[in-house]
Amino acid sequence: MKRNLLLIVWALFYLSAFSQSYLNEDFSGAWMPEGWIAEGVPNQWSRSNSNNAGGQAPEAKFSWVQQNTTSRLISPVMDLTEASDLILSFRHMYDFYSNGPTIGAAFRVGEGEWEVLWQKTPTTSVGPEQIMVEMAGVNQSNVQICLFISGNLYNVNYWYIDDVKVETPFDVDVALVKVDVSPYIPINSSFQLKGMVVNEGINPITSFDVLYSINQGEAVTYHVSGVNITIGQSYSFTHTEEITLTELGAYTILTTIDNVNGTIDQNPDNNSLESLVSVVSFIPTKKVLAEEATGTWCGWCTRGICFMDYMADTYPDTWIGVAVHNDDPMVYAPYDAAIPNIIPGFMGYPQVTTDRTPGDDDPSLLEAGYERRINTISPATIDIINFHWDPETRMVSFDLESEFVALVQEELRFGVIITEDSLWGTSSQWNQTNYYAGGAYGPMCGFESMPQSILASEMHYDHVARRILDTPFGTEGSLPTPIESGSIHSYSYTIDIPDTWRYEKLSFIGFIVNTVTGEILNANNVISNYLNVPQKQEEIGLSVYPNPAQNELNIAFEMPNDGIVDMYLINMIGKTMIERTIINHGAKKQIIRLNTDELINGTYTLMIQSAGQQYIKKIVINK
Repeated sequence: MKRNLLLIVWALFYLSAFSQSYLNEDFSGAWMPEGWIAEGVPNQWSRSNSNNAGGQAPEAKFSWVQQNTTSRLISPVMDLTEASDLILSFRHMYDFYSNGPTIGAAFRVGEGEWEVLWQKTPTTSVGPEQIMVEMAGVNQSNVQICLFISGNLYNVNYWYIDDVKVETPFDVDVALVKVDVSPYIPINSSFQLKGMVVNEGINPITSFDVLYSINQGEAVTYHVSGVNITIGQSYSFTHTEEITLTELGAYTILTTIDNVNGTIDQNPDNNSLESLVSVVSFIPTKKVLAEEATGTWCGWCTRGICFMDYMADTYPDTWIGVAVHNDDPMVYAPYDAAIPNIIPGFMGYPQVTTDRTPGDDDPSLLEAGYERRINTISPATIDIINFHWDPETRMVSFDLESEFVALVQEELRFGVIITEDSLWGTSSQWNQTNYYAGGAYGPMCGFESMPQSILASEMHYDHVARRILDTPFGTEGSLPTPIESGSIHSYSYTIDIPDTWRYEKLSFIGFIVNTVTGEILNANNVISNYLNVPQKQEEIGLSVYPNPAQNELNIAFEMPNDGIVDMYLINMIGKTMIERTIINHGAKKQIIRLNTDELINGTYTLMIQSAGQQYIKKIVINK
């Protein structure tokens, strides 16, 4: 029996104006969905908190495995005896690795043979796209459909599937599938409503209205015409009327599709979406957190080293990098094991995620990910305060503190990552495999001039993840739910620093994660030990020059009455780099010269203490 894509042949069929749904699975519930089963390496099928197939998260995912077989994801049994003019539709995205597997959809009656409805043997990545195929003549009481992948299953990375439906469609049915609105908007700023519709009905769509209302107020209409959206096709729109919100608070924006082809949409259930928007009084400082899956065994991971270092050098104040190692001497097992759930659509090594959001997965795309996220408005600030390091006990303690500029209804958590720079070892396990050796794959930060196995003695590894607290997904209970706008919350952390870690090479990173979406909302790696200390340098005439300094720093001040001063120069992870005690022997005016040759570039805090008073000055070293 010949079956064609409905996109081509629907005009040849007569269909009624009434719809009937027999299967509708979006994989939003428990895994495995009720009534569904998997056959042939069944454990390779899973639920993924991603939207790679083009629908809404979550979705089903098939992961590669080193077997040559057929694997099926099989629906519950359906009674289709009264059905007519059926279609099977689903969204999918195939992540190509190499030629080999065939993907498809099929049906069977009872325990009969599977009969193919649609199939494809990809030679490149496919989708995201929506497939809609006719199921003519399938009118039995015990019918199942399946999504199958067959062949050398090592040659697929992942296959994502979502929104599997078996139904008789309406004549006129437009679905509003996406509305793009930032959840946080600065007060008095203007924006345009953007979204996407899909034609899920038989008739081509030539016109429709997009309406939005704010907090159930009067609807504002934008008319779309002159289009030709056939069944299964999507269309992106931008509402012409700008929205300006002039008061703080939370707003509900209802977007609705109406007046389709000048008539009534026969399926209003999929015509509306609500968006919750919070208007904020100020925009918190944003830093972007990138996490990389890497390992010394991974020959392509020198690309990760290259681009991670580039980002650290190019955006030192607003980008934070973390290298999560796998199966090498630098691995931290809990973090490594969580990577498939941290990186959306995780495929292998090296791979990155920016703020744990999809869109930029290769290290070469780190800058694109940064540009995509740096202007995202966070609902909160985040600071590392009350930092204390005891070199005798090797214990570090500090607080994370956030001020929230918007009401947050979802569960958020604080979390902490500790990284170390300049790690090196002596065993061969520290050797870095390097596929860029010889230059066949082009230049790569000088790795093309290095051997295929770079000796451990020539490698120092930066951004290495040492710990993540308390779990890779933050600290449970560290923030309340909900969180009120204007509230300030903090959480205390304590950690023993192992003897094998070099404290002066550590970075402490605080972050806020949304446990519902998995998104990192904000992060910080600057320790603000003295943010709340009054700036009293004028009382002793404190001045520092040159600032920024290169090799020498001059500190001028007038001695307090007690004649004894303790002076500290502290780096941004709280470590005292220079310490002096000055005793007055008659001269009121003091000029202290410090040699800064051994200090690396960065921001430091100069603190002078005397008789219970503190005097603070920020110092920049820039050689």
